[in-house]
Amino acid sequence: MREYDQIAEWYATARDPEVGIPELADFARGLPPHARVLDLGCGNGIPISRFLLQEGFDVVALDSSLEMIERYRAAFPSVPARCGRIQDAHFAAESFDAVVAWGVLFHLSEDDQRAVVRQVSDWLKPGGQFFFTSGDVQGSKQGEMNGVAFHYVSLGADGYRELLERSGMELKTHFNDPGDNHVYVAEKVA
Repeated sequence: MREYDQIAEWYATARDPEVGIPELADFARGLPPHARVLDLGCGNGIPISRFLLQEGFDVVALDSSLEMIERYRAAFPSVPARCGRIQDAHFAAESFDAVVAWGVLFHLSEDDQRAVVRQVSDWLKPGGQFFFTSGDVQGSKQGEMNGVAFHYVSLGADGYRELLERSGMELKTHFNDPGDNHVYVAEKVA
C-alpha cells in the first residue's frame, strides 16, 4: 500500500509501541505453544510480530508496503516476510494455528474483505484463531495519518459475524479496547 510507504518513518517513531499488546496477550494465551501465526498487514513488525516472537510463536509476515517490509526484514531477519497484497496471497490450506490482522482489513473494499476472510478460514487449521480489528458499525470514512489520506471500510459487527459464519468460523467475541480499536476474535469450526 503506497500510503504506508509514505508514512513509514513517521509510523516507526510516532506509533505507540504497546498498541494492541494487552488484547493480543489475552488472545495469545489461548494458542498452543510454538503456534504458527500469520501476521497479515505486519507493517514494520512493531509491536505485533515483536510480541508474538517474544512469546515463542513461529511467525510468518505479509504486508503490501515495500518500505514497511524492508523495515520488518531489518528488525526480524529470520522471519519469513513477504511483500504483497493480502488479496493476492497464497498459503497452504490449514497451515496456521492463528492469523492476526491488526489495523489492516478496514483498508480493503467490502468485496476484498469478504475474499480475505474466506482465505483466512482456508489457511487456518480446524480450531485455529483469527484476531483482527475493524469498525463495529457498517460504512466507510476518510481519515489521515501524518498528512496522508486513508480510506476505511467496515462491514460492522453483524456483517463480520455473518461473513465469519459463512466462511466456516465462529465469532467468539468482539469489543472496543482502551484505544478505541474494535477487536474481533473468531475460531475456525473444527
